Amino acid sequence: MFDKKIIKQFIVFNFFAIVVVLGFQYYTTPELYWNFNILEIGLTSSVLIIYCLIHFYEHLKTTYKYFFFCFGLTFYLTSSMLIFLSGNTTLVFFTEPFYMDIWVFNSLFYIFYQYLVFKEWRFLNNKVVIE
Repeated sequence: MFDKKIIKQFIVFNFFAIVVVLGFQYYTTPELYWNFNILEIGLTSSVLIIYCLIHFYEHLKTTYKYFFFCFGLTFYLTSSMLIFLSGNTTLVFFTEPFYMDIWVFNSLFYIFYQYLVFKEWRFLNNKVVIE
């Protein structure tokens, strides 16, 4: 998806840096396997968001490539990251007339993301048929 060599090297460097940092963290504190690891959530989600924003910037003036997918991924990961970073707390908005907490919004954002993936798939399918 990325054309420039420097961006590809940036992605490979980030991959190895994050694997080393998270591997060291899990090695030194293995109880993080059963908790919300704030560093892991923040690092992995923010890097993916940065990649999507770079892709937007690179293909803004050129042809359409994976626009709905990248927009959906950016939107979902941003909202999901904020929800998961508060994962060790219980955020309940109201309990009457029905129970609603912050995780309901994560499900709604995920459904919206899946809709955009479907829209991308339809666009790519129609494009193939037309050509």
